[in-house]
Amino acid sequence: MFTDRSKSFLFPRRLPFKPPLAPVHALESLWRRFGIERGVFVQGSAYGQDHRALLDAISRAPRNRRGVALVRPDTSDAMLEQLQVNGVCGARMNFVRHLGHGFDEVECWEVVRRIEPLGWHLELHVDAADLERLQKFVQGSSVQIVIDHMGRVDAAFGLDQAPFQALLDLVSYSHCWVKLSGGDRVAKRSVLKNTIPFVRALIEAAPERVAWGTDWPHVNCDQPQDEALFKLLAEIAPDDASRAQLLVDNPACLYGF
Repeated sequence: MFTDRSKSFLFPRRLPFKPPLAPVHALESLWRRFGIERGVFVQGSAYGQDHRALLDAISRAPRNRRGVALVRPDTSDAMLEQLQVNGVCGARMNFVRHLGHGFDEVECWEVVRRIEPLGWHLELHVDAADLERLQKFVQGSSVQIVIDHMGRVDAAFGLDQAPFQALLDLVSYSHCWVKLSGGDRVAKRSVLKNTIPFVRALIEAAPERVAWGTDWPHVNCDQPQDEALFKLLAEIAPDDASRAQLLVDNPACLYGF
């Protein structure tokens, strides 16, 4: 149920794409199956600046849920305040070309200026080809940066590929994180286990600045593999301590649980 305070959020006039219906109770069911108690919702690009569904999802269990909103340089102060008081702790910017355009450093600096007073982090969704271009921005950022979906690298090109080496350079900065999500995107049409060396390399490079994610509902992926992705955790983090750091301690630090 949406409250009156959410009526200021308008539906986008044009959607970049129309994903299939993915109701929040379906995600909650997935979490229960995996034993997940805390979760973070990331605003999908199809919703644009209409964050009502995001806020509604957080409100169902506010102590155990956080949100990451889509923020533009022209996002209003009123909207940012509204999001802040309702469990949002980060801003996301999409720079993948199939959604419009590549990385824009000027826009990023403008958003950083808006979110720094709120204590938010900035999540960047970029194409692998743009990872090398992030260096200067990430190095100088005054807020924590999160690289989404392991930088969307292609496992077929191996660990020595320039985009993945650029990603390892980025996470060497003490304020740069990476989300270990989208393993099926990294594997593309190859074997899912081919992503394991990439995940392990990122964990080794920044063990305290990695966080796992389901990437549900796997928009624009041919074959969502929730069960298979979850089972990979046993190989990615093989003992209780490493799993606790990846699934509990690191996210608690990043998202403020």
